Amino acid sequence: MNSNEFKDKLTFVTPEVPEHFHNRLEMTLENIVSQEAQMKDSTKQTMKKAGRFSSRTVAIALAITLMLGAVAFAAATQWHLFDHIPFLTGNDTPKNADSLMQSDLYHETINNVEINVQEAGYDGRTLFLKYSYRMLDVDKAFTDGISVDDEQLLYNHNVGWWIDNLWINGKSMDMANGSGGLKTGSNVPGEIIVVEYWRLDNEGISLNGPVQISLPIGERQNLADYSRKNHPEMYDVDGTLKLPDKGVVTFTYDAGDIRSQVTTFKPDGETVLPEVTAKVREAAFSPLMTYVTLDLKVDPNALAAFIAENGPGEKTENSEVIFPYSAMDVFSKWINSLELVDRKGVLIFPGHYGLDGYGNEWAEFLYPYLENIPDELYLAPVENGAADMSQAVRVK
Repeated sequence: MNSNEFKDKLTFVTPEVPEHFHNRLEMTLENIVSQEAQMKDSTKQTMKKAGRFSSRTVAIALAITLMLGAVAFAAATQWHLFDHIPFLTGNDTPKNADSLMQSDLYHETINNVEINVQEAGYDGRTLFLKYSYRMLDVDKAFTDGISVDDEQLLYNHNVGWWIDNLWINGKSMDMANGSGGLKTGSNVPGEIIVVEYWRLDNEGISLNGPVQISLPIGERQNLADYSRKNHPEMYDVDGTLKLPDKGVVTFTYDAGDIRSQVTTFKPDGETVLPEVTAKVREAAFSPLMTYVTLDLKVDPNALAAFIAENGPGEKTENSEVIFPYSAMDVFSKWINSLELVDRKGVLIFPGHYGLDGYGNEWAEFLYPYLENIPDELYLAPVENGAADMSQAVRVK
């Protein structure tokens, strides 16, 4: 059998791979070839530049990769949403992502813009979303990020997020505390990718079973048409906006019985320090993330001493107080130094900063998924890699 016959038979028996996976692996293979070329250039050798790969060639390469034991590579590239939020879920795709994530949830073309809800997931606390706009008449690939001018291109198509609401089963909600999002480009011309994380638990919302999620990312609407004053019929009795019949995309996500997979602890006891008393309100371990919420109470004498030493607050150039000092100014250094450790003070997530936010009476810490939960966990101040367990707060 000659080489052409061999390739023909491989072509016949090797299946096509999904386009998005093909593109990702193709880029990886080309990077490998490029790196090899650079190494050979350094030794005065030459290498022919790699050409494009066919989908079947990529499938063969994937098979070889799996035979070499790189199963983790396939898992890491399956859910691209997590590539954008390592500050929440860590540098690797969470181990349980396959059981919670769903893909290809919605597709529609509006005003020459393809709208795709690519991935969605829910871990009992946070709703994760990844969707994209692809402007079919734009040749530029936004590989260096999204500029104001790039966003204007989308605006010119009269498509995109147009009102600050999200609807779950037709019920409106605003973006809760602790939520966020980001925009980026890709190698695909005209494509803008959006990744969002919605802290539904901070609004007292919990998903169960199949739910309908509606996003205002379709054709932009005139906000004057949604004024509560001029159009009260568009609002519920509690004053929330009803689900519009225009400008939204709606898809179904099946949350299953995810709540049964979240383990929570509410430890007894509190840590009393000269400046503050701290207690864990709840520690929740989901299949995707770790959540720890503290209740805090400043010592009034410590607050008074802080103000006596530093003045009443942040001042303008004219000595006008614009930000009066409060409880969180007193314990800010301590709260910012806390890290999740075991009973021996060993860091659970080295290099991952967990403090997500804090106020005068609370603080929240977010960490990646924790597969093996130690018998004892603490939040302890860490300096130069060493934990001070005398100031630690019991988490579990």
